[in-house]
Amino acid sequence: MQNTFFDQKSYENDIDLGTNEDVLKRIYRDNIKPTDMLPIEFFFVTDKKAKATAFKKQLKEQFPTYDSLDIDDYDGNYEISGVTDPIEMSLAAINSWNQTMWDFGYQFDCKLDGWQVES
Repeated sequence: MQNTFFDQKSYENDIDLGTNEDVLKRIYRDNIKPTDMLPIEFFFVTDKKAKATAFKKQLKEQFPTYDSLDIDDYDGNYEISGVTDPIEMSLAAINSWNQTMWDFGYQFDCKLDGWQVES
């Protein structure tokens, strides 16, 4: 499949793992420790409903413990959201998860658009 939404240039240049350190610093100020395990709410975006539907199906198969998978309209595009099983809140664990999701989304032309945790 030729990616038309999340193209190779974006895939290679836009991951910006450095932002995770800033996000984690804010989370740590809420008395969360790097060793704490929390579920992550995540958001992907794509341009076609068929891509969103196929991606959601593959997320369920590849990550069966992920919960609350949903597709919503998002400014003329489609947002796929869900919640992970608990993940360690260390920078290494978050960056590893982020890279995995970035790579997995690219396979389906769906770009990881953000993540958050309840603190």
